[in-house]
Amino acid sequence: HSAIGFVILFLSCLSLPAGADRSGLTQACVLSPDGVSPLEQKAVTVLVEEVEKRAGIRWRVVSSLPDDGAAWIVAASARTLHQLSGRIPDPFANEPAFTAPEGYRIRLVNDGVRLVVYIIGNDDRGVLYGVGHLLRKVDLSPGRIAIADNFQAATAPRYPLRGHQLGYRPKTNSYDGWPVPMWDQYIRDLALSGANAIELIPPRSDDDADSPHFTLPPM
Repeated sequence: HSAIGFVILFLSCLSLPAGADRSGLTQACVLSPDGVSPLEQKAVTVLVEEVEKRAGIRWRVVSSLPDDGAAWIVAASARTLHQLSGRIPDPFANEPAFTAPEGYRIRLVNDGVRLVVYIIGNDDRGVLYGVGHLLRKVDLSPGRIAIADNFQAATAPRYPLRGHQLGYRPKTNSYDGWPVPMWDQYIRDLALSGANAIELIPPRSDDDADSPHFTLPPM
């Protein structure tokens, strides 16, 4: 169980350097406009759920931005941001094109009224990877969420295939003892860290056919 524990601990315990200027996101809302793709919707769901697990705060998800002064989180593809033109500012409008597959940009904009955190994927998958990057950099503690005022990112994967091998067999002394929720969290953490492929090694490869520790039959 040590591998999954390390990933969860890494995501939940990262904090900002002492003395860094921070903007509060405790009362933020997350924009998920009507008509976005299922993967964009899933990225928003993952963001909200993972923040709640670590801070005990569930961000509101809204289809249109409220005018109550709360901070905004805009997690969407570049295509969706373009469609929202006129409704919210585009901080990348006058910048060189950035279209690398599965890439993303994160930018904080504070107009003096509210903070807007943009997580903009070059494509739908890029949104999820941008969400993962933000989760690694935001300061999460029980009842409080903050981020460094000057934080920004613009990056894309170096390799098109980024996978991880999982051995569903007794010799690992780990995976075969995991319940389904632990599998779900581990695979989710892999995706948030940039993985886009998983190879399952079945128990019939070079090991026993099954494990007495796992409660579900092998797939």
